[in-house]
Amino acid sequence: MNHTKRGLIAAVLLMVAIGNLTRTEGAQHLSAVVFLHVFAIGALTAVLIREILGRFKNKP
Repeated sequence: MNHTKRGLIAAVLLMVAIGNLTRTEGAQHLSAVVFLHVFAIGALTAVLIREILGRFKNKP
């Protein structure tokens, strides 16, 4: 898979994860689920940053 598709997929997954977090924000009894949402958002952000930096690094 090329860099463009990987970056696009990571961006879409990040938007979906943020959307799910805002939807479950009011449920305080689901603290473990909220923690997993925040963890997933952090992991997807790291993947997206890595893809962006990799794209700049490979440019001549």
